[in-house]
Amino acid sequence: MAAASPVSARSRLVWVAPALLLALIYAASLTVYGLSSRETGDDGPIAAGHDEVMVLVTAKSLQPATDRLQAEVTIGVGADYLHANGDTLNRNITLLLLPTTSHEEIVFREGATPTTFDTEFITDGNAALWPFDRFEVNPMVVEAYEGLGAARELVPTGLLLDGRVDGWKARAEPVEVDTDVSRNGTGAEVTFARTGGNLIYAGILLLMMTTLAVLAAFVALQTFRRKRAVNTDMLGWMAAMLFAVVPLRGILPGSPPIGSWVDIALTVWVVATLVASLALFVFCWWRDSEAPTP
Repeated sequence: MAAASPVSARSRLVWVAPALLLALIYAASLTVYGLSSRETGDDGPIAAGHDEVMVLVTAKSLQPATDRLQAEVTIGVGADYLHANGDTLNRNITLLLLPTTSHEEIVFREGATPTTFDTEFITDGNAALWPFDRFEVNPMVVEAYEGLGAARELVPTGLLLDGRVDGWKARAEPVEVDTDVSRNGTGAEVTFARTGGNLIYAGILLLMMTTLAVLAAFVALQTFRRKRAVNTDMLGWMAAMLFAVVPLRGILPGSPPIGSWVDIALTVWVVATLVASLALFVFCWWRDSEAPTP
């Protein structure tokens, strides 16, 4: 039996190596996405001590452009704050949340079941750093009082952050409260960062945009050096790639604001390369094509 020639072995390697690399990248991207999207929270009931008020903050959405976190707030209370039926409050409970867009207090009335209220926290971050932007509520403070008005008294308070914001992973760490408004509440440093799946998707789109510019530049340079003949069909192809950048930029995850660092570092240069390649190809067409004979 004849042995395989070195040429055929090398040709097979040329095809096998890229396929293995692509499979490895694909598997790695799925692994990172799965790990970053895994739920780590506890979906069990709110557990509060018999004389404690537990505040549950459920994050709903994060608005990087306006530095706002939309959330729902409710409370779970111990047995000391409930009537014998175990469902309704036996006293008024006033809840103060910081920092919110309005410092209005939330009042849970005596004789009622604790319900859910919508609120909006103020975050601190910079959307122009997409996709490495981070937003913080530092600190998120909760204070619970029994009673109303000047006669109210501070009660032991706990804070629990829950919910899931698409494209973001949240982390909360207890901190000491020392603000201009409160020094007696319970505080946590809440941080939101992009998930690994979000970063992978963004990286793939940016790589596609870069590839378009590289391909156009390669074709234009080869034509300029007369390594390839001028083909006017390529003009339409280059123009199509130029207009393809706009929708690719528009579907970047998280909708980064115009003028983000990614625009200065990549988008502008991709567009400039495509325009320059198109102009160079037009020059090659004018230089190498013959005028029609009358």
